[in-house]
Amino acid sequence: MAHHKSAIKRIRRNGRAKVRNSQYLSAVKTAVKKFRQAVLGAGQGTFDKAEVRPLFVKAQSALSKAATKGVLHGNNASRRIGRLAAMLRSAEAGQVAKANVKATKKSAAAKRAESATDAPAKAPAAKAKTKASSTAAKKPAAKAKK
Repeated sequence: MAHHKSAIKRIRRNGRAKVRNSQYLSAVKTAVKKFRQAVLGAGQGTFDKAEVRPLFVKAQSALSKAATKGVLHGNNASRRIGRLAAMLRSAEAGQVAKANVKATKKSAAAKRAESATDAPAKAPAAKAKTKASSTAAKKPAAKAKK
């Protein structure tokens, strides 16, 4: 428990800020969720450009406002807005599969497994590449000096 008067006031102020910040975050999450659901509706054939565009603007506005207030980091908000814009573009272009997939990084194990399955197919191409580069290295350079 705080003993100083200023510390007690700080605790009260932090409590008010926490409530306010959680309201901004909740508004951001709701706006983004509504936009994503509208875009994914394109997969079921219910994509309406006139309906989705205002939801994007609302989500973008909520993210920018949260960044301005310091609830989210500016780069975090920009990254999220960029991803939502990419979803909107792909949905408007009719590529619902791209809009539906969230951008995620592959784990190291998944990358190793993928490279192990592709290794036999890539081996002949790599061999030809090294042979071509070694023959090119043996030939004298035909470039004129400046």
